[in-house]
Amino acid sequence: MAEVLVQFDEPQRAADGRYFVPQVWGRRTEDGIWEAWIEFHPAEGGEPVRTARETEQLTRGDLRYWAAGLTRVYLQDALDRALSPQVAYGNHPIVTVPALEPHRDAEHIVLETNVLTHSAPVLDPFVLYRQNGEYLLRQELRGLHAQHLRDIIAAFDIPDMDTIDFTRTFEDALAERIVAGVQQRVGPARDGVVTNPTRSKVP
Repeated sequence: MAEVLVQFDEPQRAADGRYFVPQVWGRRTEDGIWEAWIEFHPAEGGEPVRTARETEQLTRGDLRYWAAGLTRVYLQDALDRALSPQVAYGNHPIVTVPALEPHRDAEHIVLETNVLTHSAPVLDPFVLYRQNGEYLLRQELRGLHAQHLRDIIAAFDIPDMDTIDFTRTFEDALAERIVAGVQQRVGPARDGVVTNPTRSKVP
């Protein structure tokens, strides 16, 4: 069954001046792959428009991770494609799904100047890593909500990088990204001691 994975709170403006609120929808296909598309709901009411399939991912967590990284520029391009499907899609199939209520766990994201907005981080991953090592850092991170993890990524400028596949959920993927980013910048820890300590700072 299709569900709303992410609800963006900032509407997108179409070329004709209308505003649309984006939602990322996803579902598991018959062959087990998760697919996602974007629906745009008119701010003044009316039938939504939607894109064709935007991505395919192996897990629901991967799908949410992809959805949370969408920028204003991407959403604007997707809106243009949704409003002109005969031009944008070519021979690609258009996803058709019944109208459903947003999933109660849908994540709300506000866009500002092409990046997600963030609050102050709840912890310093560099300090935690230097003092307690990789295991405890990972445990602390996996106890946080997705928004807190994104706040840490933004505040400490953690890059998007490949990680060992320990992930089972969207939050796991964010936590592993932080662990990998800290290790890359600080260095490996041996017996709880970091061999190449580096001071961290919040911008």
